[in-house]
Amino acid sequence: MESDPLSAGDERRMVRHIRHELGDYVRGLARAGYQRVIGTSGTILALGALALQVPDESTTHHRRVSAKAIRKLREELASLTLAERLRMPLLDSRRADLVVAGAVLLDTILRQLGAEDLTLCGFSLREGVVLDYVLRNLVRIERIERYPDVRRRSVIELAQRCGYVAEHAAQVARLALALFDDTREAHGLDDRARDWLDLAAILHDIGQHISYERHHRHSWYLVKNGDLRGFEPGEIEILALVARYHRRGAPRKSYEPFAALSRADRNAVRWLSAMLRIAESLDRSHGQLVDRVTLRQKGRDWALRVAGRGDIELEIWAAQRNVRPLEDLLGGNITVAAGRAGS
Repeated sequence: MESDPLSAGDERRMVRHIRHELGDYVRGLARAGYQRVIGTSGTILALGALALQVPDESTTHHRRVSAKAIRKLREELASLTLAERLRMPLLDSRRADLVVAGAVLLDTILRQLGAEDLTLCGFSLREGVVLDYVLRNLVRIERIERYPDVRRRSVIELAQRCGYVAEHAAQVARLALALFDDTREAHGLDDRARDWLDLAAILHDIGQHISYERHHRHSWYLVKNGDLRGFEPGEIEILALVARYHRRGAPRKSYEPFAALSRADRNAVRWLSAMLRIAESLDRSHGQLVDRVTLRQKGRDWALRVAGRGDIELEIWAAQRNVRPLEDLLGGNITVAAGRAGS
């Protein structure tokens, strides 16, 4: 297009080109029917603002402009030279060179559609991409909002992929942390280890995704290979080993992954897995019947008091059967009984 202002011949050639490129598509839309024609992005909003005679394109969002007004604007713009368009008070000078072609394109499409008006939209392709992503990733986005910490979110994602029972995992984590806090003076572990215990408790049963039998070993494998994010390799090994030893056996240096840890990390795995084993047994029924637990030293020995709702005899029996690893670390016997937590 070389004429300025736009010649009738150049305008006809432009219209023929538009119809050739878009004709089948636009006619298909017209045959299918539509409720509204929406126009978006810079040039269309600029044309809408000119047609509506408003100075700011940002005020055009959701406003309608008639097809007749667009047709009239096209005729006006096509009759002006670039210099004259640059002097138009409501036209951004950066669009003065393209606005004629945009007007011809928009008017031609509206005429082929048989549209009576155009709804202007301040959103464009970028917002559309974002909205499309949101609609396709609602679950992930909700998880990010609920778990802003990438480490915890990664653990939850793995647990969900493996079909974990969230209520049971949360109960076991809560009880394990109570045991951790009550024995701080004895184990001397820091809050980083407390976080490991919390996360390992969430993951301890995910091995049931493979099979119940030996699921503690399957949990170790899944944690090791679960693509957890935000962790150092050593931390992932600790989480995997704590989950592995929540059910059977005890950490031994004859097991190569455990032996490969530093002395401090091996100590952490022993303590955390011992606590997790008791906490898991305190939800043996998976009914979340235990409300509170306290572990208090009584001379050389320890008393674990369990407060709950309804019949918690199964939980007390299971806990008593699983105290040995923690007893070895504490250096005294643990008695488990129902009663007021804190007594």
